Amino acid sequence: MLSVPTICVVDDDEGIRESLDNFLRSVGMRARTFSSAEEFIAYEGEVGCLITDLNLTGMDGFSLQMVLLQLGRRYPVIVMTAFATPAARSRSLAQGAVAFVTKPLDPENLLLLIEDALKKNQGNREQ
Repeated sequence: MLSVPTICVVDDDEGIRESLDNFLRSVGMRARTFSSAEEFIAYEGEVGCLITDLNLTGMDGFSLQMVLLQLGRRYPVIVMTAFATPAARSRSLAQGAVAFVTKPLDPENLLLLIEDALKKNQGNREQ
């Protein structure tokens, strides 16, 4: 039996967290939501993929990516923002994000990105 990966969502907007939680569960995925980067960093559970907002209260998405790298926590990261700029996209991808998406999110596109990230991550684990 295949295990269902946990998709973690970090966003300080409760509506976004609830919406993504409901969407992910509706397509058969497990979701875990966090209201801050700091809350996610303290989490020690399973992470199949992380979806994080770039503009968070407290530690922002760039800093979260850097802390995760420093801690050796390497899993696929999808960065989302309502304020996309070419510089933000370049920086997120340079810091290891597998995708950079603009809010409002297209659920179908997000699902494809998550599935692709999970496949790549699974391939990396098997090597």
